[in-house]
Amino acid sequence: MSKLRVLKRGNTWGHAEELCSLFVVSLPRSLSSLLYGAAARAIGLVEPAWTSDGEILNRERVPRRLQSRAPADERFTLLSSAPDAFAGMTSYLDREALRRGFAYKDVVQPFVIGGWEGLGDFRVLKVRRNVAEVAYTMLKRQWLYPARAASVFGAHPWTLVEGLVRAEAVIDALPGVTVEYADAVLDHEPLEAALRRLYPDAKLAPLGYIDRGFARTRRRLEAERRGSLVFRRLEWIVSAVREQLRFDDPREEVVEALR
Repeated sequence: MSKLRVLKRGNTWGHAEELCSLFVVSLPRSLSSLLYGAAARAIGLVEPAWTSDGEILNRERVPRRLQSRAPADERFTLLSSAPDAFAGMTSYLDREALRRGFAYKDVVQPFVIGGWEGLGDFRVLKVRRNVAEVAYTMLKRQWLYPARAASVFGAHPWTLVEGLVRAEAVIDALPGVTVEYADAVLDHEPLEAALRRLYPDAKLAPLGYIDRGFARTRRRLEAERRGSLVFRRLEWIVSAVREQLRFDDPREEVVEALR
């Protein structure tokens, strides 16, 4: 067995291996790690132990001793700009993403996930967050890699926003069930409803990721955004980018994003 398949297997493994594996997909900074963990526990799926939070395509999540077997250290990879790396990652997914009993997640390679034919073998949970909020949190951390997917705009932060808007279009086009970030931070029910649609015959364990500390943090971050001129400008930029791209055929936009 591959070293990358050394996994956390508890007493629920016999139950988990009967279930179709789950793939959680979202833009970065979309509460995906928390929702991924909650979903995996609720369904009874196994999380891969060789990477944190199920991020199978994020090399930084893989322990150093195993990184020689991990995918290329890339983010927002496009087929047109890095065809070998793109093909290598889809082949990697074919080998390492097991079709039954496991839960995986990706937030750094939306175009690779969108171009991977094997995704059809998984149940897919999509987490959708306001693009301006995503851009705001990424700018605070100076995570600018979505700009690699920009092709119309050339100035910062327009390139960051364009890359996120194009990635959002690819994720929206994927098969699966969507849970809205704005709903999931307020109540457990939206995630529970999404999981019941994906696994109608599974007995779900209770969800419990929202507590008083979570609610306090949510209110603090919301107040910070409301008072931020940077966030207001990003909202305007997102609208302007969408306006610039809106005349494109949505299907063509997705195809172009994958090239």
